[in-house]
Amino acid sequence: MKEPSTLQYVLLITVCLLFAVAGLYLLAAFSRLFKKSIRNELLRKNVAAWLIIFCISTAMLPMGGGFFYLLAKHGWLWAILGQLISATLCTLIIYNLVRVVSESQKLKKLSFIKHNFLILTTLVVTTLAINIPSGYWIYGSDRTFLKYVIINSIYLAGATGLVYIVIRYLDTERKRKFDEKELELSRLRELKVKAELDALHSKVNPHFLYNALNSIADLSITDGKKARRMTIALADLFRYSINYSQNNYSTIKDEVAMAEVYLQIEKIRFEDQLTCTINVEENLKHFLVPRFVLQPLVENAVKHGLKATGMLTEISLNVQSYKEGMKLTVADNGPLFPDELNPGYGVKSVYDKLELLFPGNFDLSFNNTPQKEVCIYIKKLIKNEPGI
Repeated sequence: MKEPSTLQYVLLITVCLLFAVAGLYLLAAFSRLFKKSIRNELLRKNVAAWLIIFCISTAMLPMGGGFFYLLAKHGWLWAILGQLISATLCTLIIYNLVRVVSESQKLKKLSFIKHNFLILTTLVVTTLAINIPSGYWIYGSDRTFLKYVIINSIYLAGATGLVYIVIRYLDTERKRKFDEKELELSRLRELKVKAELDALHSKVNPHFLYNALNSIADLSITDGKKARRMTIALADLFRYSINYSQNNYSTIKDEVAMAEVYLQIEKIRFEDQLTCTINVEENLKHFLVPRFVLQPLVENAVKHGLKATGMLTEISLNVQSYKEGMKLTVADNGPLFPDELNPGYGVKSVYDKLELLFPGNFDLSFNNTPQKEVCIYIKKLIKNEPGI
């Protein structure tokens, strides 16, 4: 075989360096290659692996090998064909065996070092198992193939495996740091939500408390029994608001009970001026909603109905199934909602709680037809479970 000129050597080395850079780049971007163009994952990975193997094996040509032997003996066609066949065999056998070892769930339970050592060993052994028989096929009984087939196979497989392990280690570290940041952000979000909910739970309308205490003071002189009933009801309401269990959710049953306690206090204050009806579907009583989601709406109905007009106010509270969720409705016969509604603290707190605990799974609406009502539609049902 004629010795190549210096120019040919330079061109060969330049081309091989380009293939080496391309192979390393493709190896680093392996998981993203052909993701849009090839939907079948196994086929996509094999095509990407073949391309990487072809680039890296071509980059190793200056170290010698069957390519130059076939080029000198049979010409370019057989040399290039041999290179393509070699890359295909390496992909079908070496890559897929290494992939099985790499993706095995049982082997993933091993430590990072043990698992990757096993991958590297599999890569070297399978490379030798392919290249030694192919060397015999190319060179026949010429034992000179041992000086580069075995050495080059170990070198190529080892170098590729080490690059793969480094990339995998960097990905693992990046994922670990990302998971740590996500965990920290999640913890901070939970703390933020808890703080916001605690703030919402802890605030009770001071005007209601002031008026209730004044009413108790007056009744203690004129009607001790009513004063006692009102004091007990007020204590129950505040005991519920203190939230000793630190739960952000409450059952429909408990929420309706607290709304009834509030209405009981107001009925003691206003006597015959206030009537209320409550209807709750039995199968919904044990589903969860944010704490104090009904009482502020009932208080709003009393405030803008009875207190604003001084006339007989009728309030109805309904909880019923609606599509895949449930609908909570508080209706009254007071003045209609204005076109540009400016919700007060109570209604805003209801919205904030729903936004924190049922994000994207609720609707809150104010309707004047066919009746005046505030309607909450909860799309995601959560059953009562201990520890929530």
